[in-house]
Amino acid sequence: MSAAFMIGFFSFLSKILGLVRNRIFAGEFGAGDTLDIYFAAFRIPDFIYNLLIIGVLGSVFIPVFAEYLARDKKEAWWFANNVLTVFAAGVAVFSVAAIIFAPQIISLVAFGFDAQKQQATIDLTRIMFLSPLLLGISSIIGSILQTNKMFFSFAVAPVFYNIGIILGAVFFVDFFGIIGLAVGVALGAFLHLIINLLPLLRLGFKFRPVFNLMHPGLRKVFWLSLPRTIGLAAYQLNFIVITALASAVSAGSISVFNFANDLQYVPIGIVALSFITAVFPALSSSWAKGDVKGFLDELYLSVNQILFLVIPISIFLILERAQIVRVILGYGAFSWEDTRLTAAALGAFAISIFAQSLIPLFSRAFYAISDTKTPVFINVVCVFINIFLSFWFLRLMDGGGQFFELVGRLLKVSDMDNISVLALPLAFSISSIINFLWLYFAFSTKVAEFDSSRILNSIVKINIAVALMAMAVYLTLRLVAGIVDMRTFAGIFLQGAAAFLVGLAVYSSISYLLKISEFFAFWEALYLPVRKLFLSRLFPVQVNGSEKL
Repeated sequence: MSAAFMIGFFSFLSKILGLVRNRIFAGEFGAGDTLDIYFAAFRIPDFIYNLLIIGVLGSVFIPVFAEYLARDKKEAWWFANNVLTVFAAGVAVFSVAAIIFAPQIISLVAFGFDAQKQQATIDLTRIMFLSPLLLGISSIIGSILQTNKMFFSFAVAPVFYNIGIILGAVFFVDFFGIIGLAVGVALGAFLHLIINLLPLLRLGFKFRPVFNLMHPGLRKVFWLSLPRTIGLAAYQLNFIVITALASAVSAGSISVFNFANDLQYVPIGIVALSFITAVFPALSSSWAKGDVKGFLDELYLSVNQILFLVIPISIFLILERAQIVRVILGYGAFSWEDTRLTAAALGAFAISIFAQSLIPLFSRAFYAISDTKTPVFINVVCVFINIFLSFWFLRLMDGGGQFFELVGRLLKVSDMDNISVLALPLAFSISSIINFLWLYFAFSTKVAEFDSSRILNSIVKINIAVALMAMAVYLTLRLVAGIVDMRTFAGIFLQGAAAFLVGLAVYSSISYLLKISEFFAFWEALYLPVRKLFLSRLFPVQVNGSEKL
């Protein structure tokens, strides 16, 4: 089994466990105070982890460590010890400071909470600050293992992280109350570390505390990662502000936003990021060789393939949002009104999935041509656009009026008292679309050879197929609703599944008739391996007049 397949498989498994985790959260607690406290408490530890570990080490440590490893293994281990020591110390200092000043931080992050909810959030936050330290060390170890072509533990560690969180929700809450959720996060981070630590020890690595801030390798890692860190800091600040605003809307608003965001991010994580991860080395290599045509061909192909998949997925999410939310989250304490609000938020998110999928692709296209400043500047400005729109939409919705009623009708929300939470995903989607368009036009200006028609021609065909698919899905939903019992899980599942299968058949058929090249590329990618594995012995392929199995 190849490393890419292994990583992809466990990434998919981790996302499935993430959905299971959210289903357990929804069923046990509903979209209310408990989960609002949990998600708010999670925000600052997650910010520190993303800033100091993902931002600084996420894409830079491996090539620098590989350089040292190629020259001198002993020096490489010394460099790794220095990085581990410095960043563990840095995360520890930030975490201790945040633990001490947690009351002041939470008063900003969750200013809409009453005193009791703020105190509970402070208690959970302080326990969760174990996770950035443990996950940070584990991430550095995982990078060392990847450099040594050891991928299994790196791939499986996120699965165990989710298992720890699930254990916290299922078992620890009974013993510790709401604190059990934070204990589960800490346990998941500990399991993440242990899974990566064991193979590192088998490599013969011995930790030696080394603290040298002036080491050239450490300084190189820091300076190379600075633009990415700034971008990530702005992105995380975005979610901190959203959490703060949601805390002042209504009970359950933070939970609704996070549940909907997690659902809409599944296709982005599985489809878009997989393509982007695969194509980035090819983009960098083509540009470095001066092969502009090859660079652009790879970019056009990736854009069209991503859009071919995520545009219909977005339509499925919009049309079947209630069915998806009810099947995945809808049991126990998760009420029908929780379902309607979360489904409405999912629909608001879904309109920008195409933009969210292409933003990281065009950002990396800029990175490949050695321009890190432009995408970071655009992304940071769009974060502030999102914050401005969030405030503005909340004010419009709080004031009632035509905008208030229009959003309610479009997203089919009956609980108008809680509709203000939808201002947040709407603002997020609009700012994401602005972000993508800005990146797109900035890139087309930067690279004069960029030909938009290579993308627009494909988009026209895809949208024709999607429009016909959408009509088929809508009609199927209406038809099946009159046949099955929509008050049961089975009825809702059958309605959604039938509409999905009909929509998939229509989209595939129209794509075939319109000769959309991405359809045939995916068909070959799926059909040929199946034929090779299962059908070739029954139906031998003719090669130069002879049979070949």
